[in-house]
This record gives sequence, structure tokens and C-alpha cells, in this order.
Amino acid sequence: MWRSGEPSECCCHARGMDLNEFPETLGARAPNGNDPRIDGLVPSLVLEPEDGAATAEALTLCHQESMGVIPIGGGTRLELGNVPSRLDAYLMTSGLKGIEIDEHIPGDFTMAVRAGTTLGETQRYLKEFRQYVPLDVPHPDEATIGGIFALGEPGQRRRPGARPRDLLLGFEGVLADGTPFKAGGRVVKNVAGYELMKLFVGSAGTLAVMTRAFLRLRALPEEVTTVVIQARRPRAVAAAWRELRNLPLAPEMAVALSPTYAESHGLHEWNLLLRFEGLHEETRGALHDVRQRFDAEVLPDDRNLWDAIRDFPKSDAALVLRGQAAPARTIPLAESWQDGGALIAYPDTGIVYSQTTDPEALSDRRARAEENGAAVVIEKAPLEMKRELDVYGETPGGYEIMRRIKEKLDPKNILSPGRFVGKI
Repeated sequence: MWRSGEPSECCCHARGMDLNEFPETLGARAPNGNDPRIDGLVPSLVLEPEDGAATAEALTLCHQESMGVIPIGGGTRLELGNVPSRLDAYLMTSGLKGIEIDEHIPGDFTMAVRAGTTLGETQRYLKEFRQYVPLDVPHPDEATIGGIFALGEPGQRRRPGARPRDLLLGFEGVLADGTPFKAGGRVVKNVAGYELMKLFVGSAGTLAVMTRAFLRLRALPEEVTTVVIQARRPRAVAAAWRELRNLPLAPEMAVALSPTYAESHGLHEWNLLLRFEGLHEETRGALHDVRQRFDAEVLPDDRNLWDAIRDFPKSDAALVLRGQAAPARTIPLAESWQDGGALIAYPDTGIVYSQTTDPEALSDRRARAEENGAAVVIEKAPLEMKRELDVYGETPGGYEIMRRIKEKLDPKNILSPGRFVGKI
């Protein structure tokens, strides 16, 4: 039986390195009580390089000593991924902060930002220019630009054009052996024949460390409107989405809430939330189109609700799963998972998030996902469970290509070793 509890402490020691061997610019220190644990593992070395050059120097030294290194930005998603096969050092990007004001070109809707800068700080700066980065990821005041693109998760905005890979014009980074590189965007320079910009997004810190990013921006909408459609049965939610997804002004965000989750926010039954953004005439027109078809209610103060959905799941959940189905199977998958826990579903992409306090629910949820042709990623689970399985599920068809790319770009396997798909 799986039992949740405190992870056991385990310290992996840096291989023959002494703090005095590291230049001051690398910010080398011993870990302290404020540093995170990853699956019970604590390294014996923490590096906080002050810029891109220092990041390259830090990785060069770690590569020479074959040290297992995990890059850390805001630390908001450290529970995601397999148990590291080894951990000798953290590479913190907290020294890589700052918005490059001279590189922000409002008329072109582009900007440059250092990878350790949080999304929240970036949005606050851009608000003065009536612009923003169209990403809504959990805990934006802690999540860093580098971490967001390393994970490649779209957050709430799941329409084409609002995914991380759509918003990254280019970036600068450092490979595992300390080699600096530039990819995409303003400077096109690929390494070893690989398109590093496409490879990096979603690689979970296993291929490179981002130091600087060039981003595509949007204008802030003139008006934002959220409407909610309630239904007793999830199939009615699916039917409503099929009818509304192709409105002249498509919803910027669309999410279905299970009754268990909806009740925690003063709603009842199944709910389909649609968020429209645009000019006043556009959002009014979208609201009219929805109300012609369904009994829809406007939520006047919707930001708190969307923030809560964005930050789902809560930290007290023992088991958090992410299901990926074909869009047409989103609601059937959500319906099959609704017993025993709160969940939210994104009907336009087939993604369903489920949380429960019962880790024993895993086998049942996986079986029901298989019935709906869905894959399952374990985002959070008790440590003893994670040690015995691959949280990403069955090895995908492209695994061999992924393994060969990892071997080519990180032959010593020092970056986030064992954390990714297939325990790469």
C-alpha cells in the first residue's frame, strides 16, 4: 500500500570539488534550510551564477567533474518528473534576473528578458505599455521565464499562438558542457545540426540552461468577459463546447469544472467557463452569441476564480494526475475520473487535471484513461510510489530519438539525470 509522508533525507556529494575552487561569480555555497528538496534528495553544492558567462563557467566545471546538476528557477514545479538518478548540485537562476529595457520594442511587440526573471515581474513592467506575455501559468510571481519554457506547459491559454513555443522568438543558453549558444529569433545559430529552440521547450531542463529569452508580446485586451454555463451532466458540457468553440471571437480560455471543484467556488453541478478577450464590440458580440444558445451567466469579478483554476491543484493533494486525450474525449475522460476528487478539464486540448488525497486511485485512473485512449502523467505522488515507476507512463514511440538527442547534447548525462520521459 502506498503511504504518503515526509521524504527521507538523502545527500549526494559533489565529486571531489571544494567551494574554494569556484570563482566568486558562480555563487557557490553549501545548501541551507531554505533550499528545496527534490524527492528527498539534497545536493552538497548550490551554484547561483550572476550572468550567462558565469552559468557557462559553472556548467563547464560540473561537466568536468561529471556532477549531476538540476537547474532551478522559481521552484514552483519541482515535484514534476522522475526521481533523479543522481544529484550533486543545484544551478539556481536567481542571479539571472532583469528585463532588458533597451531590448523592448513596443512597436514590434518584442522584448528580451533574462531567464531568472519571474513572469509576474515581466507582466507588471509591460502593463505600462498596454502589453503582456499571453501565458497564465501557476504562481506567476515565482515562476521564472526560463522554467516556464523548459517545462513548455501552456497554462490556461491553450489556443494556437498562446503556447510557450509560439511565444519564444529565440533564446540564449548553455549546453551541459558549458558551451554557450544562441537559437532562433534575432540570431539563428544552431548547434550540431539541431534546432535547439524547438528541442529546448518542454525538455524539462535535460538539454540546456536558458539564460536569456526573446519574447513575442500581445496588446492588452480592451475588455475581458467570463461566462459560465452550468449543466447537470458532463455530456451537456461537451455538447455546449462543440457548439461554441467556433464563435467569431473564439474563447481565449475554456475550462470545465467538476461539481466537487465548482462547489469550492460557490458554483454547482458541472460548469463550462469561457473567457473572451478583445475589443468591447467583440466581447459583447460573443456574449450575445452564447446567450442566444444557452442559459449563460456572466461572472462580474472573475480574476480570483481564474487565478484559483490557474494554480490548481492544491498542495495538500497526495496524487495529482494529468490526462491527455483527444479533444473529443476530454469530457468523457473527466467524467470517468470525477469520483473521489476535484478536477478541471480543458476541452480544446484534451487535458484533464485530477487531484485526490488517495494515492491508491492511480491504477483505477490509469485504467479509465486507457478506455478513453488517453495518456497519464503523474505530476505528484508519494515518494515510494515514484521510485517504482516512470511518472510519464509508457515510453512513447519517439523515445529512441529523444534518447539519442540527449546523448548527443549531454553525453555525460549531467543535466537533470533520470528526471524526464523514460528516465532520461
